[in-house]
Amino acid sequence: MKKKHLFSGNICTSFPDRPAVVGDGFSVSYAELNHSIAAFSKVLSDKGVKKGTRVALWGYNSANWLISFFAIVRAGGTAVLLNYSAETEDAADLLRMSATSHIICGDNAQTRGGADVMGKLAKLSGIDEACCIDIRGGSVDLCASLKDAPEGPEVLGEDETGMTSVIIFTSGTTSKPKAVQNSQLAISTNSDAFLAGIGEAAGSGICIAVPLFHILGLLMSYSYLRIGATICLPANYKPQTLAEAIGTYGISDMAAVGAIYLSLVDYKDFAETVVPHIHLCMIAGGMSTPVQMMRLELDFANAIFINMYGQSEVAPISMVRPSDLVEKRAQTVGCPVDGLEVRIHDEKRGFLPQGDVGEVVARGAGLMNGYYGLPRDKQPVDDDGWIHTGDLGYFDLDGFLHLAGRIKDIIIRGGENISPSEIEQALVQLPYIKDAKVMGAPHPIFGESVEACVTTTGKDSSVTEETVKTELKDKLARFKIPSHVFFYDSFPLNVNGKIDQRTLHADMLTKVRAIYIDEELAGGVKVFDLIVKNSRYAIVPVTRMVSGLADHIGFSRKKVQEICLAVEEMLTERIEDAYSAVGDINVRVTLLPEWLRVSFSDTGAEYVIDKRLDTSMSAKIILATVDNFHTDRMKEKPVYCMDFLYKSDLNIREFLMKEEQQE
Repeated sequence: MKKKHLFSGNICTSFPDRPAVVGDGFSVSYAELNHSIAAFSKVLSDKGVKKGTRVALWGYNSANWLISFFAIVRAGGTAVLLNYSAETEDAADLLRMSATSHIICGDNAQTRGGADVMGKLAKLSGIDEACCIDIRGGSVDLCASLKDAPEGPEVLGEDETGMTSVIIFTSGTTSKPKAVQNSQLAISTNSDAFLAGIGEAAGSGICIAVPLFHILGLLMSYSYLRIGATICLPANYKPQTLAEAIGTYGISDMAAVGAIYLSLVDYKDFAETVVPHIHLCMIAGGMSTPVQMMRLELDFANAIFINMYGQSEVAPISMVRPSDLVEKRAQTVGCPVDGLEVRIHDEKRGFLPQGDVGEVVARGAGLMNGYYGLPRDKQPVDDDGWIHTGDLGYFDLDGFLHLAGRIKDIIIRGGENISPSEIEQALVQLPYIKDAKVMGAPHPIFGESVEACVTTTGKDSSVTEETVKTELKDKLARFKIPSHVFFYDSFPLNVNGKIDQRTLHADMLTKVRAIYIDEELAGGVKVFDLIVKNSRYAIVPVTRMVSGLADHIGFSRKKVQEICLAVEEMLTERIEDAYSAVGDINVRVTLLPEWLRVSFSDTGAEYVIDKRLDTSMSAKIILATVDNFHTDRMKEKPVYCMDFLYKSDLNIREFLMKEEQQE
């Protein structure tokens, strides 16, 4: 029997009275869901939606959202799924980028802020307001409003399911979002593979604790609607909300990312309200370490965790099965799903044998149709149909896939390639470490340094950076030990529940820079080293440079003039009035915690400045201007140091940090 791939033909019709979608104050039966989808598709057709029309969907998870999504596709359109946390201007950028002509707006942080938000989005996107539909839950209940409305036909035929019907934007945690084009054929094929993978373990209801605009949320909701299960869409992903929803609706299955499961474990009534109900947990959206997976399996005492691996471009690529040993479920992302070839590839060596680490590539009917608007050389699918995931991995002897990090995440320290995931796994094996993220930072000697950000379990308040480094010495090679370990109460997350890598990386770099600045300030931060030729013509460029720096730091105009005068007098004295020829003069400008230092050295005879002596006119001018003057010695040669105090409210450390951020 030929498999059907049209979404509308796959949603269950066998249990019309069974709840299809439930959540915060709503319950929609399968009969209501199927009718509402067909009726709303006619509304969209009347609004000008036809084959290939792009329709944006912007709102929180809800029954209205699901009805709108399937109605867009039924009408022949392409559903453009927007992040419900996106700012209006950012959403408009994505709509222009994807050539979208219609908008459906539900509840989200922006639309709840004012009735004119949809109009503003339309204007910024160049979309006619007549092509906009408001489905905010406070004013529109699609099931109720469409109860007696006529149904629209299925526009696409079964032979057209390969056309792009869904655009999902990559999350953009490390780069700008890309528009991933997916077809009904691809998503249905992937749904077939997922359902075959979990087999009879699927329960009668699933809590979707990820956004529906995310591939995991979309795939899970669609797959469970195909088998007649109840989809639970909680109002938010707070532990109490999730626990109450699971208990209220008797939900047995759940789909979430690791951070959501970990936060749920910490809920005070977790053992009583969650553990008795949950039996199957789908986890994806980023690698969870083996230790984290084992801990989750122990905490969710009655549940089996299904670790899945995929991307917006194709999902799932691989998954564990309920019958797999717990060690495999915890330590791998399973075996390739049915209908998908998965290999390990090296650009120089081609396909690699078992055990060798390389890039994960996949080929099959479940692949996307490409990134919209990007040229051929920016597409991840090669001429032979293999999608290059950008993920590193290897197959073990049993055919299970192990992930080893992202190609772009590799840290190159002193010529050594270091996988962050290896260090992360070593960190979370420590009993007091809850989660870890390892990243690289620029280093003046090694090129990059290894930096670790961790959250702790809270069970040992005495843990320190040195404690962590000492324990890692038995687990990792010396060059893999992090240069620094930064402790966080929690990591920043994006709306998908993934670690917001860009935000965390920026914060880590700020912390690293602060440490380096403290170290630099301890010996003075060298700003400029100049060699001044023995000529009066060389004085002006030096005074201009010092003047610009002093002004930038915040000295008053009068103080800047005094500093320049002192520098000019010192150079004049060495060039014209020295006891013997001085040759080239070395000038160094240094930032210190309390003052700006300009120092001079040369090969001439020693120059004496002493308030107690009747010294030269140059010396008198210098002494009247500087806050501190002293002579150091380096290799028996004098170094003349002029120090100028900062203004009272200048914190040079904060100044340097600000400068670094601006760069």
